[in-house]
Amino acid sequence: MDFDIFQIIAFQTNAPLDFLQPFFWGFFFVLLILHALTRKHIAARNALLLVASLYFYYKSGGFYFWLLIFSTITDFFFALWIHKSTTIFFRRLFLLLSLLSNLGLLLYYKYAYLLTEFLNSLFATNWVAKDYLAELINTLTGTNFDITQIILPVGISFYVFQTLSYTIDVYRGKIAPTKNILDFALFVSFFPQLVAGPIVRASDFLPQIRQAYHLSEAEIGRAFWLLLTGMTKKLIADYLSINLVSRVFENPFTYTGFENLMGVYGFAIQIYFDFSGYTDIAIGLALLLGFRLPENFKQPYKASNITDFWRRWHISLSTWLKDYLYISLGGSRRTSTFTYLSLPVAILFALLLDKSLEIGSWLFFHLFLLCWLLWLQKFRDIWGYVGLHILVLWAGLLYTQKSFLALYLIVFVFVMWLSAIWSAERRRMLSTDANLMLTMFLGGLWHGASLRFIVWGVLHGFALGIHKTWTRLTAKSNFFPNNKIWYFFSQILTFHFICLCWIFFRANAININGEEQIQDIQVVQIILKKILYGFQWSLVPEIIGAYHLVFLMLLLAYMLHFLPESWKNRCQAVFTQLPDFLKALLIVVWIIAVFYQVRSASIQPFIYFQF
Repeated sequence: MDFDIFQIIAFQTNAPLDFLQPFFWGFFFVLLILHALTRKHIAARNALLLVASLYFYYKSGGFYFWLLIFSTITDFFFALWIHKSTTIFFRRLFLLLSLLSNLGLLLYYKYAYLLTEFLNSLFATNWVAKDYLAELINTLTGTNFDITQIILPVGISFYVFQTLSYTIDVYRGKIAPTKNILDFALFVSFFPQLVAGPIVRASDFLPQIRQAYHLSEAEIGRAFWLLLTGMTKKLIADYLSINLVSRVFENPFTYTGFENLMGVYGFAIQIYFDFSGYTDIAIGLALLLGFRLPENFKQPYKASNITDFWRRWHISLSTWLKDYLYISLGGSRRTSTFTYLSLPVAILFALLLDKSLEIGSWLFFHLFLLCWLLWLQKFRDIWGYVGLHILVLWAGLLYTQKSFLALYLIVFVFVMWLSAIWSAERRRMLSTDANLMLTMFLGGLWHGASLRFIVWGVLHGFALGIHKTWTRLTAKSNFFPNNKIWYFFSQILTFHFICLCWIFFRANAININGEEQIQDIQVVQIILKKILYGFQWSLVPEIIGAYHLVFLMLLLAYMLHFLPESWKNRCQAVFTQLPDFLKALLIVVWIIAVFYQVRSASIQPFIYFQF
């Protein structure tokens, strides 16, 4: 392929840089050579990696590169000022500024359209969301970037969480801030994990920046093994996506219930192989450069309950949400003011999504809010009972308006409020449930301003609350007796609940003949109805025979996932002992296979690039 100097330097809108392009592997090969020349000199090595990381992000995200620079500079100084401040007022002020600057970016680029629609409906205005950064760059440089579309900057959800964890840890006194802005910039922009994780903590990464390069023979073997497994997972994920998952989810009504179920199973393993495949590659690349990144997945579908699942799935995000959101809200000890206030905010958000902002709903919302605040102020049951009657009347109004999301939320609030009034102990337990629900609600919202992501998060939050309540009441972590048979049933139950949640996560609106649109929640309903009432058992053998290669690949994927960890470690050990030239040959062959898939348009961007 012919690369001119412009192609090497400039950002290509139609081909942003990622791990799937030949150009990336050429870039990384050159970087490895330069790294070998500089790795004995820590400052030179770090400078090289910083330049390479910034170049990678520019080639991946274009002018959004400046947002990364902005987050890096602001949080570097906010952390220093937090550390130097001698009064709690200024410490909290600088932390608040860090939160506002980072979350402000995230809110704007993820939820600008939703907030604009809300404000227009509230004030009867005609505001239009636009990309102010693109407009500023056009003004300063004379470029012609499109300002009418707000595109989510690649990796912003990950590096914002990463920089926030740094300032919060400094505020909590867990770490001292670095005084070298270049070290901090490398921590924020380190390219292997920049765009899709794992989310790295400063306490883990910053010390490695100042350590001399050291890589054992076993670690080199592990790095190449991770590259191999990561690309294998990606190839399998894309094969299943193209030949099964996308076909079913784009036209669920044309397939049997069995095919819809297989499509759901296919997506469950596709998203795991796609995301963990990226993570494997990222960890392998970082390891070759001398940096150790945290593990992000531990065979999540082996989980025996929903809590166990979140200890195995996207570990860096789940631990981030636990340490910086759930615990900040009060964890299992108490309910914070923010948790209390989040309930009416969640209801308002549901009303917005349901477009049920009529005068009646506004009246009931304010009455609910008044009773809610009065009840919280003194915890007098009278205000609780008044609030319950208001919720019943409001639920009736929402039912007539067909505002079902808001209706379901009001019913949930009614049940929780009623149980809290009847039991002081239950009120305390609800604190944990409310914090869990809010954490997972925001975790769902983190994926995007869509009802399907919110439902996905709420379902997980609800399940976590049920499991934690069960654990408190029975002192058991599993619903079934502790033996292998019941443990297997627990895994099956947990896996199918997760698959149910994945339906909401994957379902997109469907256009029919370019005009009529089936909304994402309707797509979920179609899939569930097909599975429950249109399975068509008699056609199963015929379907399997017609698409035997697809089902064999699906079976292979699950077999690879459920292989015992000891078997995988043994395979890695055998691979590590191979001669270096043979390991390199296998990697090259696999990279060529990926390139072939890219050129044949059979490979797709990593799923979590869109978040």
